[in-house]
Amino acid sequence: MAFQPKLFASHLHDSTTVLTQQNSTSYVANKWVFDIGGSAVLPFLRQILVANVAKLTTQGMGLQSKINGFSANQNMTLDVYYFSESAFRLVVNTSEPLIFANWLTQFETYFDIDVIVRDDLAVLSVQGADAFNTLVDEFALTPGLRLSDYALRFGAQSNAVFLTAVANDAGQSYELIANPTELANWQSRFIGLGFNAHAA
Repeated sequence: MAFQPKLFASHLHDSTTVLTQQNSTSYVANKWVFDIGGSAVLPFLRQILVANVAKLTTQGMGLQSKINGFSANQNMTLDVYYFSESAFRLVVNTSEPLIFANWLTQFETYFDIDVIVRDDLAVLSVQGADAFNTLVDEFALTPGLRLSDYALRFGAQSNAVFLTAVANDAGQSYELIANPTELANWQSRFIGLGFNAHAA
């Protein structure tokens, strides 16, 4: 999927929370990536997601949503990113990736969609008071959007790495999605820049 915007975003947070976040990196063990494409991908996502994905019209924009109809875990959340009208990326938080993958791929029969299970990709979290500026510098990104809603997401592609801005009550964090070798190199780079490495 062609996707090359260099604009990047962060969430609006209380400055005290941001300043007290420790500079650190860690692998996120329970996040799995799925790319979905096809002429019916938008109506399909509107059927299975609680959030209104029709609002996503700009490359890189995303949001957090729960899933309709996946009985194994009704509280499962995922982040969905807009690449184009016929291409989206899902980053799913689950300890049951095979069950979810089987559930998701069954819809290829009923909708004009293709589901690609990206088991070649891993997720590395980066957070801390210096995280945003470090990522902007290291990946040659342009700081842009300020996201006021914690459910909003924003992603940018830089060479082999897809970077995302995510947030929760604990503060701002960023996730790098790439193959494990690429992420290991980047984690080493962050450690060299003063970030601590935490276990997954």
